[in-house]
This record gives sequence, structure tokens and C-alpha cells, in this order.
Amino acid sequence: MEHTRRPRHDTPERHARTDGPATFTGRVLEVQRRTRDIAVIRVHCPEPIPFTVGQHIPIRSPLAPGTWRDYSPALPPNPEGLLEFHVRIVDGGAESRPLVATSRPGDEWTFGTPRGSLGDVLREYGTELDDDPAPGRHRLPEPDPRDILMIAGGTGLAPLRAILLEAADLPAPPKIDLVYGARTPGELYDLRTVIEMSRNLPNLTVTTAVEKRDDAPLTRPGPYSSHPAAPMPRLGVAADVAARMHRDGGLAGKTVIIAGRGEMIEATREQLVAAGADPRFIHHDPVAKTTTSREAGRADLD
Repeated sequence: MEHTRRPRHDTPERHARTDGPATFTGRVLEVQRRTRDIAVIRVHCPEPIPFTVGQHIPIRSPLAPGTWRDYSPALPPNPEGLLEFHVRIVDGGAESRPLVATSRPGDEWTFGTPRGSLGDVLREYGTELDDDPAPGRHRLPEPDPRDILMIAGGTGLAPLRAILLEAADLPAPPKIDLVYGARTPGELYDLRTVIEMSRNLPNLTVTTAVEKRDDAPLTRPGPYSSHPAAPMPRLGVAADVAARMHRDGGLAGKTVIIAGRGEMIEATREQLVAAGADPRFIHHDPVAKTTTSREAGRADLD
């Protein structure tokens, strides 16, 4: 399934949204500075925004007046109107840096119309098969649902985490392998959360991937990027690790969901198709055609 709508929240600032309309408002409840460049920001909207998992929502903050940026919630829709966004300083940081560095509880954010359809992949898993049809009715055997492979680059974890939480409530959740990638262990900023999810969701396994095992000064793993039950990170970008994990041809039977910056998505898709993944079953948001180089994906993972 290929999506034709605009890129997700990790698009560089030069592609920042400047249109509207603005339809919802919310207030910042909490700001957690997870790393030097990444913040987790929780927001409450008195009128819940009608979005679906995997979508991105245009946001305008008083810290960057007049500019819209797209971010994907890390929580599924809920009647309480609670939202969580994972924001990373990217490029020059003209819009993202104020959100990470100076957002405070009480700030008022304005939201536009949600866009995207990344979470639609869950539709085929939403109905439990009837194993005991009524007398006189016959049904041909249906194929088992495909297992899902998720690949997250940096803050691309946000929409995938929302999809994971949504999948947990399905009548028959699919088996899901999450490969969570970052440059260094200290940048696995939400590792504690996804490991706890894997301990409570029997259908979920988590593998981490890092480009190098040593963190720069002041960026070593903190309480959110470490967990006593976490596996040792595998060395390599997430696409490398996923391909090595399925070198026996297992990629052909997987439904793949990729989330991250545009360069990472392009490079990951290219490598997985070369490793045997069926391109018809690779899902991601559209990306700006900046480069198809695998080196770009390696140099700018998230």
C-alpha cells in the first residue's frame, strides 16, 4: 500500500506547513527532556481531536508563531483528549528547537486537521475469524494474517507506538517485531516504555539497533533509554539489523511499517526490498524525493 498524502512530522523545517485551518486547541501538561535533542511533550485537548493511529497532526505553537509542523501522536485516540508528541531538534532547528528547549506546562498549542493513513494497515487484523459457522454455511479456509515488522528510526517511534497500543486491543492481535533504531544507546529515548510493553504484550518482541555503542559526553543512557530487561543493542542501522534477522527469507511474508525521517524511510525500503521484502506490503508515509542514497539513511537515521 502506497500513501499519497504529504510527509509526516519528521520533514525538515523547510517543508514546514504554513496553511490551516486551525480547528482545535490544547494545553501542554508536561515536558520531559529525554535527551539533549529530544523532548516528550504531553498535551490535553478539552475537545478530543478526531484522528486515527499513525496520522500526523499540524501543530502551531506560540514559540514558533505562524508556522505549522506535522507531528504524529504516540498515543491512540482517547476520550480524555490526551496527546503525546516526540519532538526532535532537526536541521537548523528554527521551529523544533523552541519546542524542545523552551516548551512549558500551560503553553497553548493550536491543531489543524489530521492527515495520513499509516494505521490503516491494522484494518485487516480487526475482525476475528468465525471458527464455528452456522449449520449449512460454508467458508473456504482463509490465510493466516501476515506478521508485522515495524522499523522505527528515532522519533519515528511515536506513530508506531500508537499503532502497537491500538493493536493490543484487537480480538486477535498479529505477531509484531519492532526494530527500534538510533545512533547511540543514549538516543533510544523511549526504550523503557517499549520494553515494558513487550513484557505485557505476548505478541510483541523488541530489538534495538545502534550505529555505534559509545555515546558522546552528556548523552549516555538515562532512565528512559535503559531498562534491565532490554536486549543488547545490535550494531547497525535498523534496516541492516532487520535484514540480518530475516536473512532466511522471512521478509517475504512480512507486512512492514517504516517510520522516521524521509532519508531513513527511503534507504530502509530500498534495503528491505533487496533483502526479499514484498514492496506491496511495505507501508510508510510519503517522502520528499531528496535522495535515494543508502548513505543518507546511514548518516541521518532519525
